[in-house]
Amino acid sequence: MAATPWLEILIVIPLGIGMGLDPFVVALLSFAGNFLPVLFIIYVLHIFQRTRTYRKWKVLQRRKRRHKKKKSRSLKAQRLFHKYGLPGLAALGPALTGIHLAVVIALSLQAGKHRTAWWMGLSLMLWTVFLTIASVLSIDWIQKVF
Repeated sequence: MAATPWLEILIVIPLGIGMGLDPFVVALLSFAGNFLPVLFIIYVLHIFQRTRTYRKWKVLQRRKRRHKKKKSRSLKAQRLFHKYGLPGLAALGPALTGIHLAVVIALSLQAGKHRTAWWMGLSLMLWTVFLTIASVLSIDWIQKVF
């Protein structure tokens, strides 16, 4: 479920731990399920960006951009990228846009593929650790209260 956009680690980890699954296994599988598609997106998009079709599409998008407003999620992520750079987008991407969209936005704004993979991986690892600990502690607390 973690590899599915919008059902990322923010939902999968608390759900898995709440169902009584082993927190370590949930964290490990959630991280892997989220990071492997990130790598796939990075390398497929990198290959696609070298094609002639992409270059033509990019020229058309520049012409259209003058006449249309951008979507709010994409615009938020672009502002975040320009204000805080790739580390800021990676750190806040899972909460604001989802990590998969954050990767696409970072690469479309000319971030390097290796730096993007590294920062997104680090961000996912930190989010996974935080959510796992918070979920375990909150489940114990809820069980004690009720």
